[in-house]
Amino acid sequence: MASVQEHYATHLAPIYTWMAGGADAPRRRFSDLMALLRLTPTQAGAAAVDLGAGSGFQTLPLAMAGFEVTAIDLNADLLAELSRDAGGLNIRTVQGDLRDLQRHLPEKAPEVIVCMGDTITHLASLPEVSNLLLAASAALPAGGHLLLSFRDYTTELTESKRFIPVRSDAGRLLTCCLEYGPTQVTVTDIVHTRVAESWHLAVSSYQKIRLAPGWVREQIQFAGLQLVHQTAEQGLVTLAARRPPPV
Repeated sequence: MASVQEHYATHLAPIYTWMAGGADAPRRRFSDLMALLRLTPTQAGAAAVDLGAGSGFQTLPLAMAGFEVTAIDLNADLLAELSRDAGGLNIRTVQGDLRDLQRHLPEKAPEVIVCMGDTITHLASLPEVSNLLLAASAALPAGGHLLLSFRDYTTELTESKRFIPVRSDAGRLLTCCLEYGPTQVTVTDIVHTRVAESWHLAVSSYQKIRLAPGWVREQIQFAGLQLVHQTAEQGLVTLAARRPPPV
C-alpha cells in the first residue's frame, strides 16, 4: 500500500491533468464557482491559499481574479506544471503538507482558502480533518471564505460498481477500483498505457478516509464558519463557508 505522497509521485502526477480531461475545463468550473459566490479581492494584494493545489485548477483562476496565491502541494512535478502555466501571475508555490497550513500561511490573512478535488480525503483521520478546518477558520479574517470539495464515500459500492472508468484515449486507459472499510476506502488506480503494439500495466493503491457530508458541515460550524453554499453532483460534494464578523 502506497502513501498518498508515493501514489502521486510514482503513479498519478504524470497523468494528473490528463485524467481531469485537461486543465481548461476544471479551471473554468472553478471560475464559475467564484463568480457564483462573488469571490473577488476586497483590496489590492489580497491573499488566497490553495491546499493541494496540484497543477493549478484553482490557483490560476484565483490569481487571474487578482489574488496573491500561495499554492501548497506535496508533489514537486505538479507544482512545476502549475508554475509553467502561471505566466506572470502572482503565485507562490510551496512543496509542503496541507496539515502544516499555519506554517505556510502568507503574511497577509488570506481572504480565501480552498481545498478542492477530493484532497481533504487524503488526510489520515477525522481528527485531522477537524484540525485542518479549525486552522483554516483561525487563519481567515471576518468575511473570508473556505471552499471544500470531496467525494462522498458513505454509500458503499459493491461488485462491478466498484470499478469506475475515469478516462481513456487511444494511448491510455485509467480505471479506478474502490474497496470499502469501516472508516477508509482503498483506491486502486489501474493505468494501461499503449507502448508500440502492446499495453503496459501500472497499478498502485492508497487509502482515503470516508467523509459524511453532514459530519463535515457540522465541523465547519464547530470551527466558527457559516455555510453559504453546498452542492452534490455525481458524488462530488462542494461546500463554501464564510467567517462571520465578530459579535
